[in-house]
Amino acid sequence: MESFWLCEDCLQAVAYDDYSAVSLHSSEAEVEQRITRMHTALRALLPLSADFDPESGIGIETFSTRTCECCHDTLHGTRHRFTRL
Repeated sequence: MESFWLCEDCLQAVAYDDYSAVSLHSSEAEVEQRITRMHTALRALLPLSADFDPESGIGIETFSTRTCECCHDTLHGTRHRFTRL
């Protein structure tokens, strides 16, 4: 099975169809561009299934330098593992 590591913003987009966190650090034009890139990348990765456990921490890197494999964000932060079905 193929695994992918997604940032917090992409996690919210996949799990809740919520893009509100994207607007916290970007201009309006940048937000629209990033959301468009996220939609395109998510379609390419589907179908996905969460492959992490918040209680045990398995499949979660709390401070990762890994690039998000959806939006390609390079900022350091939490990454969550997803697996393509």
